[in-house]
Amino acid sequence: MAIRFDAHARARMRERGAGEDEVIATVELGEGFQAKFRRSAFRRNFVFNGLWRGKHYNVKQIEAYAAWEDPDWVVVTVIVRYF
Repeated sequence: MAIRFDAHARARMRERGAGEDEVIATVELGEGFQAKFRRSAFRRNFVFNGLWRGKHYNVKQIEAYAAWEDPDWVVVTVIVRYF
């Protein structure tokens, strides 16, 4: 199984501060749940302890939304929350 990224997901990752390695770990090891439009979603928290847009946060939460295209997951968008 491979994890691929569409152009929209890559743009959202750059915009929201998610690294490719973090998103891959989220899909492989994160909590999975159902999303709309027959997609799957994955969520995982990471220790962050850094600045994002001028404010300090301890945790970065990644949510990756993906479609299964046998034999790969194709990540279609990524949401990042800092807290």
